[in-house]
Amino acid sequence: YFESRLLANHKQQMKELIQRDKNRASVVMWSVSNEPKSDKNESESYFKEVINYTRELDSKHKRPITLVTDKGTGDKSAPFVDILSINRYFSWYSDPGHTEVIRESMILDVENWVKTHNKPVLITEYGADTIPGLHQSPEYSPEYVFTEEYQTKFMKEHFKAFDYLRANSSFIGEHIWNFADFMTAQGITRILGNRKGIFTRERQPKASAHLLRYRFHLLASETDSYPIPQDLIENVPVYKKAVRTHDEH
Repeated sequence: YFESRLLANHKQQMKELIQRDKNRASVVMWSVSNEPKSDKNESESYFKEVINYTRELDSKHKRPITLVTDKGTGDKSAPFVDILSINRYFSWYSDPGHTEVIRESMILDVENWVKTHNKPVLITEYGADTIPGLHQSPEYSPEYVFTEEYQTKFMKEHFKAFDYLRANSSFIGEHIWNFADFMTAQGITRILGNRKGIFTRERQPKASAHLLRYRFHLLASETDSYPIPQDLIENVPVYKKAVRTHDEH
């Protein structure tokens, strides 16, 4: 997998990427790969060279280097990156329909990464395929996958884990997969493409889009005192004890 030709091509691509985008303010870090076979022993020297080379290319700005992995804490690239980026699909590719396992599974996983490597951790993918307009009453157990109710419950359980980790570890961020549905090759795990978007292919919102908007505004308010939009406040009912006037008696 990790032959010299691949290494040369990989380094050239990182060089071209950084030359093109190094002055873009929106670039906060460099990722050298997404879900590679970085659990293989031969990947250790390979990624050490790629990561060190990438760091040299951006020696002026010194942006952090990361690699997105779906492997365990034995990932061979982990000692060389600045930030650990991991993709996890609890209650989707494992234990589908059982959102009750998400919180503890995510917390234990991230805490293990922090304990093993003592570096900041970023969740770069979590998500559940969802068909817009497909509903199932939440009273049924287990929850039904592919429904909008499942996607929102799935996200809420992740938020519980993320909030705990924000307060108790070096957890630094969350990225849902994905912004919008997109087409893929046919397969028995896909219903007309990847449906993990919070928006449809036509960019129409699923219920999850409104939930995520609410989530991000609350985080912005907490971390940067960003004002919460009035329409979000109005959507949260506050019930007060009614006071009857004299005329109503």
